Amino acid sequence: MLIFRNNAVQTIIFGDAIMSDNKHIKGFWSFLLWLILMSFALASTARGEDRALLIGVGRYAHFDDRLNGVSLDLDMMTEMAQLMGFQKKAIKILAHEKATTAAVYQTFDHWLINGIEAQDRVLIYFSGHGSQVPDENNDEKDKFDEVLLLYDTNLSVKNGRQTLNGVLHDDRFHRMLAQIKSRNILVILDACHSGSATRSLQLAAQTIPATDGQVKYFYYSPMLEAAGGSGRFDLMAPSALPDINDRYVAITACRDDEKTVATSQGSIFTLGLHQTLRAAAAAGVSITPEELQRRTTRYIQEQIRSDVVAFHPQIAGHKKLRDHPLELVALSGGNGIRQQNLAALVEKSNETVWIDLNKTCFEPGEPLEISLKLTEPGYLNVVGITADDRSTVLFPNQYHPQNAVGPGNITIPGAQMGFELVSDGPPGPHLITAFLSRSPVNNYIDGFKTKSDVMADLSPSTTRALIMRQQKGLLAAGKVTVEIREAGKCE
Repeated sequence: MLIFRNNAVQTIIFGDAIMSDNKHIKGFWSFLLWLILMSFALASTARGEDRALLIGVGRYAHFDDRLNGVSLDLDMMTEMAQLMGFQKKAIKILAHEKATTAAVYQTFDHWLINGIEAQDRVLIYFSGHGSQVPDENNDEKDKFDEVLLLYDTNLSVKNGRQTLNGVLHDDRFHRMLAQIKSRNILVILDACHSGSATRSLQLAAQTIPATDGQVKYFYYSPMLEAAGGSGRFDLMAPSALPDINDRYVAITACRDDEKTVATSQGSIFTLGLHQTLRAAAAAGVSITPEELQRRTTRYIQEQIRSDVVAFHPQIAGHKKLRDHPLELVALSGGNGIRQQNLAALVEKSNETVWIDLNKTCFEPGEPLEISLKLTEPGYLNVVGITADDRSTVLFPNQYHPQNAVGPGNITIPGAQMGFELVSDGPPGPHLITAFLSRSPVNNYIDGFKTKSDVMADLSPSTTRALIMRQQKGLLAAGKVTVEIREAGKCE
C-alpha cells in the first residue's frame, strides 16, 4: 500500500386468472402435480454444503510435550479455507483439548460422513505430532502403523511392546474417508511419521522471526528405530486404496524419511501453504493442488537453507483433482478477508484511537501523513491493508523500531522519525488501522521481513496477539478508509 521514499434466481410467473370453477380446479391439481414433481427433482439434485474440518493439537492431556504455533496454524488454515470459498459456518475447528479421540471420530461421523453429497467439497487439515505404533493387522511392510496424536493420546503396553492409545491410525482414517460421499476431498497433513529422539533444533529462516524449531514427530520408545527412519501415511499410496483413490488429493509436509518443523510463528509447511495461497488470491490467479505443493516446496527452500531441517512436501491422489484449479475468492476491491477481520477487530475494541489523514484520495507517489489522538500510553501499531488484501506494518518500522508511546497527538511520520510515507498499491479502497495495546506488541519486530526490509508484513502471531489483547480489554483501536486512484483521477 505504501512505500518509503529512501445459484441463479428463478422467477415463476403465474398465468391469467382462471375463467371458470372447472378450470380453477383443473388448474389447481395441475399446479399441485407440478409442485410435487419439482420437489422430487430438487431433492434428487440437492447439494449439502462444502465443509472443512481443521484439527490442531499442540498440547496433550498425558504428556508435558508441547508444540509451538499450532494455534497459529489453525488461524492460517481458517483463512485459507475462507479463501477457497468455505463459509465460516461450514468450518469446524477442533483445537487442543477439544481434539480428543471421541470428538474427532464423532465429528467425522456427524459433520463429514453425514450431510455431505457427492458434489460437495471437503477439506480436512491436521497439525500436530505424528508417530508410529506396532502394526496389529500385518498390513505394513515395516511392521509399524502411522498415526496422528490427538489430545488424549497415552502410552500403553500391548503384547509386551510399548504403543500409543488415543491416536488416529492411518487405517481408521482411510475407512472414515471411504464413507464420505464427496468426490472432491482435499487432505492436508502437517505432521511427520519418521524421526528420532531429537525434538528441537535451531533455525535460520529468511523472513520468519523464529529460531526455535520443533520436530513434529513423537518419539516415545527406542523400539521405533526398527522402523528404519521412514514412515508414510497410507493416503500417500493411492494405488493401495482403490475404493477412494479417484476422490481425493492429499498434501503432506515431507517425504517418508524427513522431519517437518513447528515454530513459535507457526509450522513452516502451513506457513508456506498460507503464503502461497494468499499470493495467488491477491494476484487474482488460479492455482491447482499440484502448483500449491510445488510453490510451497519452493517457499520452504527459500526460507530455510539447512540440510538439518530440509524437507519437501509431497502430493498424492487422483491426477484430475491434482490438476483441477482450487476455487479462490477474489480479494480485489477492498473486500478481502484480512480487511474484514482487522476492521471487525477495531469495532470490537474497548476504546477508540482517533485517526485522520492529510487527504482522503491519493494518487501514486503522493506523501501520506497519519494523525492520531491517543488518550493513554501504550504500544502503537499502525497497519495498512491494500485493496487486494495485502497487509503491511507502517509503524513501527526499521527507521523507528520502538513503539512505546505516551498520550497525546502523534503524527506519522513525525519530523524526527527520519522517513516519509508515499502512497502506492493497486487502485481501490485501502484500510489503515491503528492499535494501541496496554501490554507490549510489536508488529514490526514479530512481522515477516528480511534484514533489509524497511517494513514488515503482518504475521499470524502478531494478529493473534492483538486479538488476545482485545479479548482481555487491553486494546484501543481506530480505522480509516482511503481511496488510491490512478494519476489524475483524484478530484
